[in-house]
Order: sequence, then C-alpha cells, then structure tokens
Amino acid sequence: MLRVVRPISLERVSYPAVALPLLLCLGGALFLLNLGGYPIYTTGEAREAVTVADMLRGGGFILPLRAGVEIPSKPLLMHWTCALVSLVAGRLNGWTVRLPSALFAICGVLLEYLYLRQLFDQRRALLAALILATNIQYLQAGRGARVDMALTLFIEVALFEFLRCAEGLGGSPMLAYLAAALAVLTKGPVGLFLPVAIAAAWLTWERRWRLAGKLRLGAGAVLVLAIDGGWYIGAIWRGGMAFVRKQILAENLFRLLPSHTFHEGHAHPFYWMEAALLVGFVPWSLFIPAGAAALLEKRVRLDARIRYLVLWLAVVLLFYNLPRSKRGVYLLALYPALSALMAFCISGCLSADRTRRWVAATTRLCGGVLAFGGFVAAGMLAALHGSATASLSRMLWRLGVRVPGLLDRLLQTPIFLQTLTIALLVVAVGFGLYAAFYRSPGDGVVAVLACGIAALMTALSIAVEPAIGQTLSLKDFARRAVRIIDDHSAAYLPGVNYEIAFYGGKDFPVLWRNAPTKPDYLLCRAAVYQSMGPGAHRNLELVTESGPTNLDGRGAMVLLRRRTAAATGATPARRLLETPASRRSAKKAQPGAGGLPRP
Repeated sequence: MLRVVRPISLERVSYPAVALPLLLCLGGALFLLNLGGYPIYTTGEAREAVTVADMLRGGGFILPLRAGVEIPSKPLLMHWTCALVSLVAGRLNGWTVRLPSALFAICGVLLEYLYLRQLFDQRRALLAALILATNIQYLQAGRGARVDMALTLFIEVALFEFLRCAEGLGGSPMLAYLAAALAVLTKGPVGLFLPVAIAAAWLTWERRWRLAGKLRLGAGAVLVLAIDGGWYIGAIWRGGMAFVRKQILAENLFRLLPSHTFHEGHAHPFYWMEAALLVGFVPWSLFIPAGAAALLEKRVRLDARIRYLVLWLAVVLLFYNLPRSKRGVYLLALYPALSALMAFCISGCLSADRTRRWVAATTRLCGGVLAFGGFVAAGMLAALHGSATASLSRMLWRLGVRVPGLLDRLLQTPIFLQTLTIALLVVAVGFGLYAAFYRSPGDGVVAVLACGIAALMTALSIAVEPAIGQTLSLKDFARRAVRIIDDHSAAYLPGVNYEIAFYGGKDFPVLWRNAPTKPDYLLCRAAVYQSMGPGAHRNLELVTESGPTNLDGRGAMVLLRRRTAAATGATPARRLLETPASRRSAKKAQPGAGGLPRP
C-alpha cells in the first residue's frame, strides 16, 4: 500500500508573494477557462441575458424589459456590468454575460485570503480561500450569469470592513456602506438588511454599542440613499405600480408575508435550507462534524472575531429559512464565513486525537472519491475512441442521462482539449491518492485535496460542460424558428422562453387566455402541445421541434403554425387555452406584475 510519510505544510506557500499568485491562477483555471466555450442553456442564465440584450437594443439602462415583455425581478448592477463588458468586447454572448460573475468569484477568493490574513493568520487564511473556491455551490455560481455571486462579494466586503473598523485594524466604514449600497443594486434591500442585521447582532452580543459612534452612520445612510434611492426613484418613475408590485412587493415583502396575489416558486419547508447548505458546500460539508467537535471541545478559541463569523453564518441561514421560496444559491452570502470557520476548525482538530482521526478519515474518504471519480471520468473519455461507446450510452441511460447526441458532442471536442482534459483528470487522481494515503493529518493535505478538486472541475469545464451546453441549448432552434416566422405574428404559450428570446433576437408577446389576437405561430413546450385537445391539434401544425433541454430527455420546444380556419374549420386561438392542462401552465408561468410597453 502506498504510504506518505510527511504531509506538506501550508507555511511555505501562505505568504502573500506566493499565495496571491497561486489563488489568482487557481481562480483563473476554475472560473475563466473555457467560459465562453458553450452557449447559454439554462433558464436562469438566459433570463439575465435577455435583460442585457434589451439594454443594448435601446431599452434603456434604468428599467429595461426581459424579452420585451417583463420587468426584471432584481436591480440591475450585474446587468450593467455585463452590458459594459459586451460593449467593450463588441458582442453579446455567453462569455460576456458570464464574465462578471467569474471576476466577482475570483475577487471573493482573493479578498477572503487578504481579510483573514489581517484578522487571523495567513496559513488559515489561505486554507479558507481554497475551501471557498472549491465547493460546489461557489463553483457553479462563479461560472454562471446570475446575480448571486455579485451579491456575495459585496456582502463579504461590507462585513469584513465593518469587523476591521470594530477591531481597530484600519477598516473604512464608508467602504462598507458603499459595498452594502452596491449589494442593494444587485439584489434589492436584502443587500443592506443582511450586513446591518449581522453587525447589530454582533454589537449586541459583544456589548460594544459604543462603536456605533465611530461608524459614521449618518454619512453612510446618505451614501446608501444617494446610490440606491436614485435608481429606485428612476425605476418607479419609469415602471410605475408594475415595478412596485414586481420588485418591491412580490420579490421582497410577499416572500416573507404571504399574499394571495403572489404565487412563489421553489417553495420548500423550513428546514430545507440546511440540507441545501450541506449539499452545496460539498466536499467541505463532510468536515462539519469534526469542526463542530472542535468547537465544543474548545479547540478553536471563541474570541470576538470567531463569534462574528458564527453570527454571520447563523443570521444568513435563519433569514433565508423564513420565506417559503428557497434555493441553495441564496446561501452564498454565508460561504465566506463558513469557509473561514471550517479552516479554523480543521486546524483546531489537529491538536486532539479524536478530532484528528475524524479529519484524517474524512480526508481519506474525499481523496478516495476524488481519485475514483477522476479515474472513471478519464476512462470514459478514453473509451469514446474505442468500441465502448454503445456501452457508455447504455450506462448513461440507466443513470437517467437520456438526451441523444451527448457522446457525439464529446467526440467532436478538439483532440488537444480532450488530451488536456484527460491529463487534468490524471492530476486529480494523483492529488486524490495523496490525500487518501497520507500518514498523518495536516491542513496541507486538505489543501492538496482542494487542488485535486480544482483539477477535476477544470477538466470538466474544458470538455464535459461544453458538450452538455451544446447538446441542451436552444440556440439553433431559436434562430431556425425566427427565420421561419420572419415577418409573421408569433407568441409564446404560456410564458416567455428566455433562450429563444436571447438567441432569436426578437421579442414576442405572451398569449394569455383572454387575448383577442390570433398569431400565425406559437412557441411552446412540446409537453404543452401534447396536452392540448384534439381541436387544438386540428388547428395547429408542427413546423419544427428542438432537441431536449434537460439531461433526462425532456423539455423540447416546438414551433406551431396556425392552419387557416377555411381549410380546417378550426377553433379560434383563444379556445386553444381552454384545456385544463394549458390553463394550469399559463397560470403558473404568468408573472406577478404586468409588463411595460416596449420603449
């Protein structure tokens, strides 16, 4: 059996001259590599991208419309950043709308190290930065065109700057207020509420209310009101009550105070967020039991700064448990604190035999899984060039991956990228084996595990994710459908498809039940078309169909053309919406606020 005598130490690489370039290279590999190598293929990314597209097509920067018909659900700082990148690049595509989130993610990792190095020590600061960069949720958000990564960065700056001010380490309260104001422009009032609630809870716990006099609260309030109030006033003037209902009431108040006028999505029970945190923070969530034991055994000194991180974690987790609408990505705002706590707990565990064994066992388990996963992935990619393609296809089918053409897309990846992917997978296997067979635990081995995870995820971003994106994207269907529609009238049924709106480059209305119009074409899910009654099928003919948009083989879109009434004796357009299934789909997809006319 392979045995490693001495685990490496973080001391040699935790100095800023080494750690910062290391983290910068790691962030570039994780979040920037091949970022534009695949089209937009998820609803969340497309929903943000169409807002940017409307800005660049003349819809204005105060309150553009999503796909020309919907008021955006969130403020627009991230969208303004995407628009600026697109203007500089001279084009709008998947790379330009994803780049801001990737840059925010890298900055978040670098700031985690810099802040914790000043507040604690540089060895644990580097370990915390590695943990932050290599958990599943942070990796996913950092490579996607969503607002959550920008919110996480601004809340991180606001909260760490406040702690620096409180501890007399030269922090700037005005920088904290500026970061909170930018967080509000990213995702609404929650960007201000969370930092204020966490700071107030800590001041109360520590009985340090005298610090409030040094925080320049009046100047901070003026700064926040000037930055955020200006945009909200402009947006209300532009959108009127439709904006108030959508962004202020539906997206904030009604999520905490249920209303019959607001039908929220992603509804889950109270305790769901804890499970989402455990899954999103994988693999580092596996170390939480050992970390909790270290805290209980006082292996980690609970000073005021550690208590601040604990409150940061607790307040964010409790707050997002309150609404019924829950998603794991909402918890990103607590990941900087949780990563720091895990770094401190892992280091503290190494001083006690029992918790030391827990860390050792968990590290071996993670290293073994990493090595096995990298070996299997490398073997599958290599097998594509042999006679095992059919066997791989059957295996994926049993695992629920039933979208056709995925393996063909992988084979179309340039050979040098396939070679690089396999080489990175081999590196991940090596790191995994090192972590699995080391002799004694150490935080340096945990850092090796983080590097192995980074190698694995980088390999997947080079070949696997682009193949998935190209297979599931509606890019080709959208452009084909727009060419067929040409100058004829068309509408979505029962709600907007953001990918079609983005790649088609045209804005179509949504056909509701009482709509008096009878468009020549309809765009809808294949499942909606199949649920229509016989009369609807006599009135509509299938023109073209997309491939699946989900890995399980579902989610295809169809373009339907209306037959003339004289030729079919068909039912009018509004009757198409009278089937129970389509009525339910329309009610579910209808936005909480009406749209504005296109400027």
